[in-house]
Amino acid sequence: MVALKKALNVANILNQKIERIPFEGEMYQAFKEPQNKGIWFVWGASASGKSTFLLQLAKEFAKTEETFYNLLEEETDDSDFIERNEIVGTSDVKDKFLAASYNYEQMCAYLDKRGSPNVVFIDSGVYFFKSFDQYLEFKKRYRKKIIVISGHAQGNNPRSELEKSIMFDAKQKVFVTGYLAACKGRTIGPNGGLYIIWQEGYEKLRGQQQLD
Repeated sequence: MVALKKALNVANILNQKIERIPFEGEMYQAFKEPQNKGIWFVWGASASGKSTFLLQLAKEFAKTEETFYNLLEEETDDSDFIERNEIVGTSDVKDKFLAASYNYEQMCAYLDKRGSPNVVFIDSGVYFFKSFDQYLEFKKRYRKKIIVISGHAQGNNPRSELEKSIMFDAKQKVFVTGYLAACKGRTIGPNGGLYIIWQEGYEKLRGQQQLD
């Protein structure tokens, strides 16, 4: 016989306890208080501010949650990564922030350990997943965690078919361009889901666009 999950009535649905992450300041204004599980997909072109935003987002999560940053496009000892950490100030959350470079098998072995981080960043998806089916397997296996996956952009859209599929499936979708992160997901904050990554760079780009 096939085992079936219990069907929920309206009272069951409305009485479910939802746990949220207490974002603050500008992160709250853009993303409100996200649920403590689900897939985020963040995509953007080179020099858009995406890498800085990912670290800013990781720092916000790490204020309250154990957060792991899986760095695949760079090495943890690369000067650019070190400097971004200094600029973002991840030392403020040093007790809850970890980084390494793990492939799929290593990442699963790490997350299967008891007490593994609840928030996992994968930078980036095309360096980590071999297929969309593998992504779905990973999503199901760690369905109680927050998984933030980065991707590349071609114009305003994700570049590869794998990235497009992940974007459509993700609960939270964030597009980064011109030092602005725009939330296109299901939980949008009071200001309409907009987060300025670097104020000076954002204003400079807008000024140039007005002159052109």
